[in-house]
Amino acid sequence: MSFEQLKHEVALLNGEEQAKLISYTLQLRYAQDASYRREVTDRLNDADKSHWLTPDAFERRLDNN
Repeated sequence: MSFEQLKHEVALLNGEEQAKLISYTLQLRYAQDASYRREVTDRLNDADKSHWLTPDAFERRLDNN
């Protein structure tokens, strides 16, 4: 399958399916990156609530990117 065919098929997916695909491709991209895995682990284990985002703040940050 060509890249153009992939793009066409992705365009046919609904929003939820596209979000799952994005998550999957990011997982593939960073699977072998030890420093990225370490950073994600550190962030997930961060107990300092001042570093946490509310769901609304998280959405705003996503919208700005």
